Amino acid sequence: MVSELMGMNASQFVQVALLPQGEFQTFLRASSQERHAVLQHLFRTDRFARIEDWVHDHSRELKGRSGRDQADVQRLLDGVADRAGVPTPDDLAGDDLAPAASDGRVLGWALDRLADARAVLATATLARTATGTAVTEAVARHAAALQARELAARVAAARDELAALDASEDEAVAVRATLDAAERAATCRPLLALLDQAESAATRAERDRGRALLSLSQVLASPGCPVDADETRLGTADELVGLVRDTRARATRLETLLPREAAGALARRDLVAARTRLREAGTELAETSARAGELPAELVELLQRLQDATARAARHEALTLSLETARRRRTAARGLLAADAEVLTLADAHREARDQALTAREHRQVLLARRLAGMAAELAGALTDGEACQVCGSPEHPAPALPSHDAVTESDQHAADAEVARLSARVDLAARALADAEHRRAQCVTAAEGRTPEDAADELARVSAELADAEQAREDQRRLAAAVDRTRAEQASVASRQAAASAAIAGLQQTVAGLEETVHEVDAELADVPSGSLRDAVEDLTRLADQVEAVRRVVDEADRTLERAADLRSQTADAAAEHAFDSVAAVRASVLDAADQQRLRTLLEERERVAHRAREILGDQHVADLAGAAPAPDVDLAVLEADLAETRAAEVAASRAVHLAEACVDAVTALVARLEAAITAWAPLRDESLRAEAMSQLVRGLGQDNQLQMRLSAYVLATRLDQVVAAANERLGHMRDQRYLLQRTDRAARKGSQAGLGLEVVDQWTGDARAPSTLSGGETFVVSLSLALGLADVVTQEAGGTEIETLFVDEGFGTLDADTLDDVMDRLDGLRAGGRTVGVVSHVSELRNRIPTQVHVRKGRSGSSIDVTTLVG
Repeated sequence: MVSELMGMNASQFVQVALLPQGEFQTFLRASSQERHAVLQHLFRTDRFARIEDWVHDHSRELKGRSGRDQADVQRLLDGVADRAGVPTPDDLAGDDLAPAASDGRVLGWALDRLADARAVLATATLARTATGTAVTEAVARHAAALQARELAARVAAARDELAALDASEDEAVAVRATLDAAERAATCRPLLALLDQAESAATRAERDRGRALLSLSQVLASPGCPVDADETRLGTADELVGLVRDTRARATRLETLLPREAAGALARRDLVAARTRLREAGTELAETSARAGELPAELVELLQRLQDATARAARHEALTLSLETARRRRTAARGLLAADAEVLTLADAHREARDQALTAREHRQVLLARRLAGMAAELAGALTDGEACQVCGSPEHPAPALPSHDAVTESDQHAADAEVARLSARVDLAARALADAEHRRAQCVTAAEGRTPEDAADELARVSAELADAEQAREDQRRLAAAVDRTRAEQASVASRQAAASAAIAGLQQTVAGLEETVHEVDAELADVPSGSLRDAVEDLTRLADQVEAVRRVVDEADRTLERAADLRSQTADAAAEHAFDSVAAVRASVLDAADQQRLRTLLEERERVAHRAREILGDQHVADLAGAAPAPDVDLAVLEADLAETRAAEVAASRAVHLAEACVDAVTALVARLEAAITAWAPLRDESLRAEAMSQLVRGLGQDNQLQMRLSAYVLATRLDQVVAAANERLGHMRDQRYLLQRTDRAARKGSQAGLGLEVVDQWTGDARAPSTLSGGETFVVSLSLALGLADVVTQEAGGTEIETLFVDEGFGTLDADTLDDVMDRLDGLRAGGRTVGVVSHVSELRNRIPTQVHVRKGRSGSSIDVTTLVG
C-alpha cells in the first residue's frame, strides 16, 4: 500500500517520513551507492540504469563480434611473423591490435616483413648463380683430368693384352686343331646317328624278345592252361606258328557246343524261378484260407458295435436344444445375483437423491421466509432521493430500513430454486434407473426358472457331457460303417485270391517237371567237356593263340633289327677310315656340338679383335701424347674430386635456400593479402565496437572522457539531490542560526566507490567542509531532520502534489541544547501550523509543555494502558 500511495517501499518511507531512534540519520550518513538506490526508487529514474545496462550489453555484444574478426587478424599477423622468422611485436597484439589496425601499423609491419623476405630471396638467387658457375668450372677441370688418366690406362691395358696373347698362343693352336677335327667328324655324324639308333633298337628288340618268350612260357606253365607245356617247343618262329595253328583248331571244336550249354543254363534258371513261384503260391493259398475263416466273426462284431453307436447318436439333436436351454438358465441365474446388487445400489441412490431434494426444498423455504422478513430493507435499498417510494409514495425517505448482515437477496433465492430443480431432476433419473434395474431382475427370474447358479451350472455340465457322448457316437457310427464296408470287400478279395492260388499251383507243377527233363538231357551231352564254362574254355584258347601270335611277331622284328645294326657298323668303320680317323671311337671323341664349336670360334675371334684393338691404340700418336701428360695418381685428381664435391654441395645448399626463400615469399604474400582483406572486413565492426566501448565507459563513469567519473543515472540523480539539499538548507538555516549548510560533492568516498552523490556539511562560520560522520549528536539530529524534511518536500513535488502530511520523530531531542531545542520545536510547530501532523516520541520533560496533544503509555499489572490528553491555552 505504501508503494502504491507514496511511490516507495516501506524501508524508504521510514527514511523520509519515520525517523526512528538511532536510525533517522541513515540517509544523511548513507554511502553514494545506498543513496543512489533510495533516490532512484523515489524519483523513478531506473530507466537511466536500464540505459546504462543496455549500452554496456550492446558494447559487449559488439566487442564479442569484433573479437572474432580480431582473432582472425591476430592469427594472420602471427602467421606472417612465423613465416618471416620474427616474433610479433607487443604493440601489435592484444588490446593494442585494434588501434594499430586502424592507423595502418599492422599492415605496414606485414609489408615490411614481405620486403625483407623478397630481399632474402634476391640474395639467395645471386648465391645460387655463383655456385652454379663454380660447379661448371670444377666439372670441366675434373673431366679433363679423367680423360688424360683414362687414355694412359688404355695404353697400358693394350700392352698388357698383347703380352697375354703371346703367352697363350699354344692354347690357341690347340683350339684350332680341335676345330679342324670337329669339322672332319661332322661329315661322319649322320652315320654315327644311324648307328646309335640301330644299336639302341637292337638292344631293345633283344630285350623284348626275351621278355615275350619268358611271358609265354609262364602262361603255358600256369595251372588251367589248355595246352600242355611239356609237349611244346618255343625256340624258333616256325615252332610258334605251329602252336598258334593247333590252339585255334581246338577252340573251333569247342565253340560248336556253346548253343546246347546256353539252353541248359536257361533251363536251370527257369527251373529255380518256377520252384520259387510254386512255394509262394502254396503260402498264398494257406494264408487266404486262414483269413477266410476269421472274417465272418469280425463282421458280426462290427455290425453289433455299429448298431450301438447308431442308437447313441440319435439323441444328438435333442441334446443340442437342451444345451442351449441350460446355458440360458445358467446366464440368467448368474445375472440375477448382479441384478439384485444393482437394485439395492440404485434403491440407495434413489433414496439419497430424494432426501437431498427434500433438504433443498426445506432450505429454499427458509430462504424465502427470511427474504420476506427483510423485504422492507430490500425495498429501501432501491430508494432514490426525490423519487416516490414504492410502498408509501412519499418522495422523502427519513428513516429507510437497513438490511441485516445475513439478508437474503433475490439472487440467493434464484440459486436455491436452481438447486431444487437440479436435485429433482436427479431424483427422476435415479427413479428411472431403479425401474430399469427391477425390470432386468424380473427378466432374470423368469429365465432362471427357479434354479440357483449352482443348479444351473450342474445341469449345464450334465447336458454338455451327454452331448459330447452323442457327438462321439456319431463319429463312431461313421467309422464303424466304413469298417463294415472294408470287411465285406476283404471277404470278396480273399475268395478271389484262393481260387487264383489253386490254379497257379497246378500249372507250376507241370512246368517244373518239363524243365527238370531238359536239364538232364544237356548234362548228358556235355559230360566229356572239361570242367568249367564252355565259353570260358573257348575264350582261353583264343586268347592263348593271340598271345603266341604276338610273341611270334616280336621274335621276327628282333631278327630284322639285329641284322640292320650289323650292316651300319660296317658302313661307319669305312667312313672313319676315309676321314683319317683310326676308329669309330676317335670320330666320336672329335665330335663337338654347335655351341662348343661357336664358343671356340668366338674365343679365336676375340683374340684377333683384342690384338687388333691393342695395335691401333699403340699406333695412335695423339693417344700416346695425352697418356704421357696424365696427372700423378691420388694427388691432383683427388683434389679436383674434393673441389667438385664441395662446389656441388654449395650449389645444393644455395638451391635449397632459394626454394625456402621462394616458399617464404609466397606464403608471406598470401598471408599479407589475406591480412589486408581481414583488416578491411574488420574495420566497420571494429570502429563501431570502439565507439560503443567508449560510450559504455562514459555512461558507467569510467574512462578519460568522463571527467566527473559519474554514472549516467548518478548524474541525473545529482540534480534531484541538489534540489533535496536546497530544500534541506532552507529548513536548516532557521534551526542553527545560518551556520550549517549541506552541499553535494562529486568526490568519491574511497577509491573505486561511486562518485557524484556524496554529501558534506559546510560550516559557514569557519568555511570548512565536514563529513556528516563528524557532526555531534545534536548537530546530526538537526541536519538529519532538515534533510528528511527537504526530501519530503521534493518528493511531494515529484509526486504531483501528494504530500507526506505526517512525520514521526523518535528521540534525538535529548542531544539538543536549550536554544537548539527551541529552534527545532519552532520549526515543528511551523509544520503543524501548515497542516502537517508531527509525532514526537521522547522522554524529554521540556517537550511536555510544547506538544499540545500527548499520548501516554503506562505499564501496569494487567498490561499497558494508553491515555490521550490535550493541553489548553
